[in-house]
Amino acid sequence: MKKVRIWTPESDTDSRTVECLANKISRFHNIEISITTASKSAYNTVARIDGGLTKAVTTYLKQDDLVIFLLDYDGIQSQTQRKKEANSHINKISEVVSQIPEKTMLLYICQELEAWLLVDCLGICCYFKRDNDEIIRQDKNWIKFAQKYQLGKTDLIVEAERGGKNAKEYLVNFSRKIIEKINPKLKPKDIDKNEYAKNIADRVAEFININSETLNRNDSLKKFADCLREIAQTPDKLTKEKPQ
Repeated sequence: MKKVRIWTPESDTDSRTVECLANKISRFHNIEISITTASKSAYNTVARIDGGLTKAVTTYLKQDDLVIFLLDYDGIQSQTQRKKEANSHINKISEVVSQIPEKTMLLYICQELEAWLLVDCLGICCYFKRDNDEIIRQDKNWIKFAQKYQLGKTDLIVEAERGGKNAKEYLVNFSRKIIEKINPKLKPKDIDKNEYAKNIADRVAEFININSETLNRNDSLKKFADCLREIAQTPDKLTKEKPQ
């Protein structure tokens, strides 16, 4: 079985969320692949040492077949600025990937991780309803409600330069609508306490349904899924030139 380590250095919650989605992807594609993760704190520790990140990756590759780095992609302008910063994640990771191209990969999460959750608005409803998700998925009322907020491809959620909606803001607002639907009598302060927050992304991910339709709603999620499938199906490419 191929072993893949996923490293999301910006957030441990993102790491757990991606791990959950990766396992759902492997089940959907019916592929055998072992998913492990590396933490934000581990990245921070090794990245501050000259050559530390490369050494850490080399150590992981003694047991893993591939290390995939995942970074948020928040627009061309922001990416250009990051590349100008010597110690930015993108520069440090790109250096490692250039040194070990056969065993490492850098992929981007376009529109923030929340966009990967928004591929299945009905699944998000299942999380907040705290009910049997199969019941909600067959409820015409909930299906119609979710479809109202399911924009299709998540790139329709526009990240404006200032004050506009991004994926996280869209999901927060959507969660409030779900909570209001469940209990119309709740006061705003109670809704505030229960709305979506970044630290529950991994729990929401448990209710997301991964299939062809949902994968096609986000290009970066589909690319990630295609990558995992390719890794599982091309063992020769990834097992050659093993680190000593």
